[in-house]
Amino acid sequence: MDAQGPEDLGRALQGAAENLLQGLEEHFQALTATLNLRMEEMGRRLQDLQRNVDELMVQAGVTEAAEEQMTGGGSPEPRGPGDGRRTRGALLTGPHRESSLTPPD
Repeated sequence: MDAQGPEDLGRALQGAAENLLQGLEEHFQALTATLNLRMEEMGRRLQDLQRNVDELMVQAGVTEAAEEQMTGGGSPEPRGPGDGRRTRGALLTGPHRESSLTPPD
C-alpha cells in the first residue's frame, strides 16, 4: 500500500468537496425550479379564484337588484354576515378590491 502525501490527500479532499458542492447546487436548482412552477400554478389558481369570486359578486348584485325591483326596494341598512346579504368588505378586504364588493348606489 502506497503512502499518500499531503498533496494527494488535499486533492482528494478538494475533489470530494467539489463533488458535494456540485450535487448540492444541482439539488438547489431543481428545488428552485420546482418552487417556481408551484408558485406559478398557485398564481394561476388564485387568478381563477378571483375571477370566480368576481363573477359570483356580479351575480349576487344582479340578483339583489332584481329582488329589490320586484319588492319595491330593499332595506336601507346593510345586513351582517349570515343573513343572506353581503356587506362592504365581507369577502375580500383592501382598497384594491373594495369597489368591486358593493353594488353601485
